[in-house]
Amino acid sequence: MKRKNYLWRGTFNYSHEIEIKYTYAPTWASAKTRILRRIATDHGVNFSHVFNMFNGDKNNFTIEREDKNE
Repeated sequence: MKRKNYLWRGTFNYSHEIEIKYTYAPTWASAKTRILRRIATDHGVNFSHVFNMFNGDKNNFTIEREDKNE
């Protein structure tokens, strides 16, 4: 059975600029991975570089479900 995808909004402080990205994913963790991959692609850097920037050591990102009423 396929899991339901929810709309997630990620706000990231990347290189002193705010990046806001949306994605559909079943869980918070998969949403984070999808958004980080998109940021890496958009900026032409390695995914591991972006992943290490947002590993939870700093308060530099949030990810929240947009469709909380479902």
